[in-house]
Amino acid sequence: MFRKLVLSALLLGSAPALLAQSPKKPKLVVGIMVDQMRADYLPRYLDQMGNDGFKRLLREGFQCRNTHYNYIPTVTGPGHSSVYTGTTPRYHGIVGNSWYDRRLRHDVYCTDDSTVQLVGTTTRSMGVSARNQVSTTLGDEMKMVSNGRSKVIALSLKDRASALPAGHMADGAFWFDINTGDFISSTYYMPTLPKWVADFNAQKKADYYRQQTWTPLRGPEAYLNSVADSNAYEKIFKGKIAATFPYELGKLAPQNPPAYEAVNVSPFGDNLLTDLALAALANTDLGRDDVPDLLAISYSSPDAVGHTFGPLSKEENDLYLRLDLEIARLLQALDKTVGKGNYTIFLTADHGASEVPKYLAQHHAPSGAQHHATLNQGAADYLTQQLGPGQWIEAERNNMYYLNRPLIASRKLELARVQNLLADYLRDQDGIAQVNTTTQLLTSSTGAFLETKLQNGLYYKRFGDVRFELEPGWTWELGVGATHGSGYLYDSHVPLLWFGAGIAPGISYEPHSITDIAPTAALLVGSKLPSACTGQPIVEVLSSKSNKKYR
Repeated sequence: MFRKLVLSALLLGSAPALLAQSPKKPKLVVGIMVDQMRADYLPRYLDQMGNDGFKRLLREGFQCRNTHYNYIPTVTGPGHSSVYTGTTPRYHGIVGNSWYDRRLRHDVYCTDDSTVQLVGTTTRSMGVSARNQVSTTLGDEMKMVSNGRSKVIALSLKDRASALPAGHMADGAFWFDINTGDFISSTYYMPTLPKWVADFNAQKKADYYRQQTWTPLRGPEAYLNSVADSNAYEKIFKGKIAATFPYELGKLAPQNPPAYEAVNVSPFGDNLLTDLALAALANTDLGRDDVPDLLAISYSSPDAVGHTFGPLSKEENDLYLRLDLEIARLLQALDKTVGKGNYTIFLTADHGASEVPKYLAQHHAPSGAQHHATLNQGAADYLTQQLGPGQWIEAERNNMYYLNRPLIASRKLELARVQNLLADYLRDQDGIAQVNTTTQLLTSSTGAFLETKLQNGLYYKRFGDVRFELEPGWTWELGVGATHGSGYLYDSHVPLLWFGAGIAPGISYEPHSITDIAPTAALLVGSKLPSACTGQPIVEVLSSKSNKKYR
């Protein structure tokens, strides 16, 4: 008993010291997502970068080198949801950028909201919000635990890369109207644009960038890890005869609609977004008090450039050298407005990218192409042969087949039998590596690589009846430019950097999932975890001492 009393006294006496060892709580968390940034891009381009951008994050911050997406599909909507909810599509519900709705019998975009309207534009379009996201986000929980005093703002060129990170309770989500060149929002957040956004739009910065000429930032020695500027693996803008520098946006923009698409498919889209982020820091009170705030920034132009030119292109290389300057500009503004040591950054990506299919084929790497029309027609014909006449397939989306369940019921057939028939057919087709019925995914516990990722992507109400995955290197067309969406490592392996308040320098090679980001950030700010969070806090990041042992 005496020993127990002494131990209790020692524990009580050490409690203040233990609490004092907790990481410093930041005044502002800045989440930076780079659309289509593979983990290998940083080491590939780092030698040619300056000292104040990515190198500063690496030098003063903590790097998780072995971070992956743990579900399929690896695309923008689910990626942003998973980072900020700390869980997979199985629990946050964003199973793709869009999906087929059985009840409505048409496609639904991930941020569609017919109950609200767009703000700041005359463009006629569906309203936007995070209503389809069925879990709370990091920002939602920060708002709740602070009784609404935490401020949450999200910025991107893409609406889904803004609304989904913003969550359900944000003070604002803003994205680029590619038709007008303005940043806009939705009545879900506010009846009119705040003055600082309206003033920013009035500066017409998108018009300025649309008149710029994109030339290489550095000399030839900076692009040794890229293929020649003139090659057969890139899409060509209308108005050019080759996908080569320079790109005179003033001449190309009118020939390549929508009106501001040329800004999006260039480094100037990143410039524009940084300009908006700096305006937010200067004209709001983000990070100005001791109640932690959240600023979510998603750079979308790397995705547009990657899809157009591919990961090995000189254009992609140059974009990242220029993005490095934008990261440096953002850090400098944060130092000035919030103060060094008062903010914490995490930087990651929403997915990676494959190599250009045509490049793989010409270099004898495993690759190939399936074709939607051919595969879909073959599947429909097979079911007709086995079951009799009828439109047995309603839709194919995101490598999922949605069967005609009313027809199946009217013919008194078992759904599982029809699912298995279709799965058997698909397994015999070229280029298909994995096929699972939804019934199998709901009941299987094999732990197989692709099967586990498919299970993590299964939100039943929005999922098809049969889901398949192509073989490594295979795509839907043997074309040019990059693609993504698979469960393979080129699509799942992304960078993860931590920097600022509460972060000691270090590096870890331990495996981590992208869903670990939200719980780690939540513990840094003392927040409750998102409602469906399945990720685990990254212990190495939360340590208050230098993690040199992970180097």
